[in-house]
Amino acid sequence: MTKNLNNKKSLSDEIFKKIEKGQVKMRPKFYFVLKALLAVCSVVLMIVFILFLISFISFYLRASGIWYLPSFGLRGFAIYLKLFPWLLIILSIILILILETLTRRFSFVWRRPIFYSLLTIILIAVVGGFVIEKTSFHPDLLWRVQEGRLPLMGPIYRQFNRSELRDVQRGIIEEVVEEGFKMRTFDGQLLTVILTQETRFPFEKEIESGDSVVVMGERKNDTVWAFGVRGIEDEFRKFERRHFRSPMRQNNKVK
Repeated sequence: MTKNLNNKKSLSDEIFKKIEKGQVKMRPKFYFVLKALLAVCSVVLMIVFILFLISFISFYLRASGIWYLPSFGLRGFAIYLKLFPWLLIILSIILILILETLTRRFSFVWRRPIFYSLLTIILIAVVGGFVIEKTSFHPDLLWRVQEGRLPLMGPIYRQFNRSELRDVQRGIIEEVVEEGFKMRTFDGQLLTVILTQETRFPFEKEIESGDSVVVMGERKNDTVWAFGVRGIEDEFRKFERRHFRSPMRQNNKVK
C-alpha cells in the first residue's frame, strides 16, 4: 500500500516538474472532446469509403460479367484473373490497414489483440459491402453517371467501358436469329452473337429472348463470335429490366 502511494507521489511530482519547465501544456476540456470527435469522424468516413469500395468491386464483377467467367473453363478463368480489379483490391487492403491504425486509438480496441480487431474490420467490410451490392445503390449511381448527372463519379463507373472488356459482354437477348441472337448491352449497344458447335453453355441447354446473358468471345465491331454463353439471374437483372425495356419472353429458343 505504502509502495503504491510512493509511486503515485513520485509520478505526480514528475508531472508538476514538467509543467513548471513548460514541457507539459494545459489543454481545455473542449480540445480533447474535439480531438475525440475528429477521430470518430475519421473512422466513420473511412468505414463508409471501404464499404463503398468493396460493394463497388462486387457490383462491377457481376454487372460486367467477369464474375461468371470461371464457369467457361480454364480459358474463362484465365481471362477472369486478367480482368479482376486487382488495384481496387489492393486499395481496399491499404484502407483496411489504415482503419485498423485509426481504431487503435480507442481503448476498447487497443486492449485487445490486433488479430481480433483486424478480423472484425475485415468481416464488417466484406459483409457490409456484399449487403450494399444487393441493393439498387450502385445501379442507380451508374444510371445517373450515364445520364451525366454525376460527373464526379464518372471516372469510377467508366470501368465498364474499358477496352479490355470487349471480349466479355453482358446484356439482354432481344431477338433470336438464325446464326445466334442479338443482345442489348447495359450501355445500349446492340450486338450480334454468333453461335457455333464449339460454343459452351454451362449449366443450361437453352436460353430465350428476354434472358440476361454473359457472352465470352472475340468481338469485332458489333459482332461477337461466342466461345461461351451463360444465362444470369442476379440483382443486376432488376437494373436491366428497369432501364432497358427487356422484351417479353418468347417461345423461340437458342440451343
